[in-house]
Amino acid sequence: MSVKGTESKNLPTGARQPSQAELQRAAATAKSLTYIPDSSGKDGGFIDTTPTEQGGLLDRPVKIQSSAAPDQIAKSKVSNKDLTDPSSSKYAKLIYHSANFFSEDELDLYRKTYRFGYFGIDTLSAAREYLFFTRPDLNIVDVDSKSYDLLPYYKGIPFWEDLYANRKNTIIELQNSYKIFGYSDPFSHLLQNTVTSGLDIPNLSASMIEGPVNDYGVGYSYRGSSESSDDNPTFSLEFKDNKWLNVYNFFKTYEMYETMKHHGQVAPRSDYIFNRVIHDQMAIYKFIVGEDMETIIYYGKMYGVTPTSLPRDNFSNATFDDGIKYSIDFTAAFYEDMIPDILTDFNALARNHHGFFDKNYHYIDVYNEYTDTADGRPAKFAFVTKQSSSSSPTGYTYKLKWKGDDTA
Repeated sequence: MSVKGTESKNLPTGARQPSQAELQRAAATAKSLTYIPDSSGKDGGFIDTTPTEQGGLLDRPVKIQSSAAPDQIAKSKVSNKDLTDPSSSKYAKLIYHSANFFSEDELDLYRKTYRFGYFGIDTLSAAREYLFFTRPDLNIVDVDSKSYDLLPYYKGIPFWEDLYANRKNTIIELQNSYKIFGYSDPFSHLLQNTVTSGLDIPNLSASMIEGPVNDYGVGYSYRGSSESSDDNPTFSLEFKDNKWLNVYNFFKTYEMYETMKHHGQVAPRSDYIFNRVIHDQMAIYKFIVGEDMETIIYYGKMYGVTPTSLPRDNFSNATFDDGIKYSIDFTAAFYEDMIPDILTDFNALARNHHGFFDKNYHYIDVYNEYTDTADGRPAKFAFVTKQSSSSSPTGYTYKLKWKGDDTA
């Protein structure tokens, strides 16, 4: 290790001697450095003169140390008094920094490096998932004539006649066009209230394109697309049921309808045939909100969802210590996430709710400031708003808001 140009005879008259600290930093920076004073002779820096592997000097010397005088280069912007005075705000900040805590204005992940990690106010510590199921539109009752009678396909079949007489709510959940008593809701509250598991979503995995192989048997691979990862996902969701088997009858009715459709015994409404709309599929919207239970962290949508199983083995024995639960298998056409069009579609559906423009429906906040507790009143529908935010890198956040008519 050699550090050149540090003898007095090599410096102009009146120039300072390099400090010991400067020499130590220089020695730790490169194998061979040369101290070069500036034109005034009072300050300077080091030039890297380390020989290259070919034995010569670097073509262009690189200035290693800034031109500031070494004894003036502060290790910290905090004075010694601040370091020892617990009443100093800078002292408190140092303590927070030592624990890797940083305030909002100190975090800049794009332009700074936090050498020992960081924990800031933007760290996600709690979250909740909401799933919204759109209702299919099975052709069960006659809505075109507005008689709402059971269609002739099902007359004389005990299952369907009993369903029509005693389980109107099941039909409403399965036939979106069945707007009896002015009721209009695009989402299935039954499935939303009874689902107990999260929605598994597919990972993106790109395919690789193999290039030609040269004479040495060596080839090169190129990255292809990952878009096929979104296609035809399969997943399972767990639902809890009650002793009236509301969930079971929902999926049982769906299976009965699909069996009859398979044998050509039922047909969709004529407008679905004309417009080529798949009437018996659903969509599932997935929202993950942060600690405030309304700021949307992540969102996605499953398109063309169809249940493919009905687990009757749950009734193989009469043991229901943990209640009745089913794991239903689904398949979907494809999945998308983090595309604003998804939020636009969701809001367009929310506007179809019969209470969206009703003045009797009011906002339901997450927190009730009067009782100092969470506001547990049930909601009728949800929608998404866009609000400005100084802490968000985009300048705004999406919020999941709720409305209802329960004033108690």
